[in-house]
Amino acid sequence: MEPVAAVLTVFGIVFAALAWLRLLAVSFRAHPAMGFIAVLLPPLALLCLVPRWRQERELFLLALAALVFSSIATVF
Repeated sequence: MEPVAAVLTVFGIVFAALAWLRLLAVSFRAHPAMGFIAVLLPPLALLCLVPRWRQERELFLLALAALVFSSIATVF
């Protein structure tokens, strides 16, 4: 693995972890059942929050950044 790919992978993991923690906080605040969905199936909980994307813009940006960094890391 090249050093650039390793750094991008680390950034992707960090952003994904931050997005997941933020998703847990938002989901449990909305409804406890949605919080448990976020623990077990995070992509489904993220899809449930799509109607409120303007309020939770930072969460979606973190998830997008994690996806971008991970995608770029696989190219290297």
